[in-house]
Amino acid sequence: MTLSKVKIDQNFIINTVLISILLLGVYLCFIGGYGSDEDTLPMIYVFEAKISDGRFVSSRFTGNPVAELGIGFLAYFFGSWAANLFTYFFLLLGVIFFYLTLTEKKNLKDINIFLLLCLTNPILFFDNLEPIDYSWALIFFSIGLYFLNKKLFEISVICFAFSIGVRINYVLFVLVSIMFFDFKFAISNFRRVSLFISSFIIGGLFYIPIWFDNKFDLKWLTAARPTEQGILGILTRFFYKSYVAVGFISFFILVYYFFKHHKKITKIKNFKFLIILGLSNLLIFLWIPAEYSYLQLFLVILNFIIFNMNNKKLIYIICVANLLSWVFFISPIKVDHQKKERCAPKNALSAKIEFTVEQGFYFKYLSSRDKIKCWVHGNSERSLKILQGKALK
Repeated sequence: MTLSKVKIDQNFIINTVLISILLLGVYLCFIGGYGSDEDTLPMIYVFEAKISDGRFVSSRFTGNPVAELGIGFLAYFFGSWAANLFTYFFLLLGVIFFYLTLTEKKNLKDINIFLLLCLTNPILFFDNLEPIDYSWALIFFSIGLYFLNKKLFEISVICFAFSIGVRINYVLFVLVSIMFFDFKFAISNFRRVSLFISSFIIGGLFYIPIWFDNKFDLKWLTAARPTEQGILGILTRFFYKSYVAVGFISFFILVYYFFKHHKKITKIKNFKFLIILGLSNLLIFLWIPAEYSYLQLFLVILNFIIFNMNNKKLIYIICVANLLSWVFFISPIKVDHQKKERCAPKNALSAKIEFTVEQGFYFKYLSSRDKIKCWVHGNSERSLKILQGKALK
């Protein structure tokens, strides 16, 4: 009787915390405005320029055509709440489809635990509450992987192509998925290669306007890299930001646990695929260690491995550690930045090992809501609508 009560209490706590986080996410989508990411307004402007006078513009070097049109459409006709809400729901669906593809445990309780594990991670949660494209790529990729495992190759190729159309770096993830996923059925290498080529070509069609606009030059494929501090600076950024993304407490717990139980981890189904896919994400982040959210797919994979350790105590510890990082953050490195006004880019001058306690991610999220002012110029009607989170039509 006592054990039964404990189980009921555990389920009640898990469901209560999960529902609370889900509702908090929806609430923040409505009050968060257009966010704090400098890429958001350029993405929306792509849609505005096209619908107003047919001009072609790109938000960034490569552009992200699918997300530019999707987020731009929602912002233009409905406002920030709609763009935020779609981005948030795409994260939820992307995580769920990724889970359903890779596990046999498809009961609601396990899905809830995995969702809780992912949503407590502050990078996955807070970075997908504003109009940016990371979860837009994840949802198409996860659905593509799901249908690939169901032998619905045509639908899979279309979904993979859309994920590439959202973020071009997903071409590497699609390649890894098609070549290394352990299918339930026999599939020839020729079929694998043909699936990738089809995904690559269809996904590449989204970038033809950018290619034309650059006079058939391919320099637009190379994004700006933070190379000012050289290789040492890139490596420092990579390791530090990876540490932050995993979690300042969770990182050390997981390193210890993985070393102690590495034999158990290697027995996880599709382990080879998960490791190669995770490493491919880390390699991209090593190439350009900029935004934490570049690691979102890696974080989903990491949480999936944690979930499949079948150690609920470990899962609960990680969830609690993640939630603590919402309140405060312990940084092992003190970085001195060039003193500039708030809207200016931060330039690191030096860094030294020194543990400092910083604001947690929840409070950083709230304090960054007015940063959209940095990307708005003048007092035009459009500027006022952006500041108020209104539809831009």
